[in-house]
Amino acid sequence: MAASSRVRVYLACSMDGFIAGPDDDLSWLNEAGSQVDEATTDPGAVTFEAFMAQIGAMLMGRHTYDVVAGMGAWPYGDVPVLVPTSRPLEPVVPTVRAVQGPIESLVDQAKEAAGEHDVYLDGGALVRSGLDAGLVDEMVLTLVPMLVAGGVSLFDGLQTRRAMSFTRHAQYGPMVQLTLQARSGNL
Repeated sequence: MAASSRVRVYLACSMDGFIAGPDDDLSWLNEAGSQVDEATTDPGAVTFEAFMAQIGAMLMGRHTYDVVAGMGAWPYGDVPVLVPTSRPLEPVVPTVRAVQGPIESLVDQAKEAAGEHDVYLDGGALVRSGLDAGLVDEMVLTLVPMLVAGGVSLFDGLQTRRAMSFTRHAQYGPMVQLTLQARSGNL
């Protein structure tokens, strides 16, 4: 396992804290994303492509995997994707594989697969588990100026209070992107 690997989260969320609307609706994300251009984006904003260039492996929740796999084109290229599940998994690409274990073991497996690159933790329940266990090093959250009023909440169900520090903010089209790093201890 590479000691330099960080566990990172890269998500967009609505102003009321949802990462997907009812029935996994993501149309509101596509609307905001279609308005992103160089004229309305700060140079410090982290694009998905720039983020993925630093990722050596993903740890993706099963529900998130099912949603993304059903969308058509696979957006993660040849990055290894580890999906925690006890149900049979039909990989949409050869780089997807099922894993099992507690969150600490899952992160260790993802770090092993990532080598010297970072681990991308994706999926609401998995992100909350990583935050509760104190395993998330950095979060890049893109706030979409939308109130979704229901769906998949990013933070609902957290069990542990965590101190975070804002390290960067940037205009990203019509959105605001915040980068946060975990602080030692929980307050």
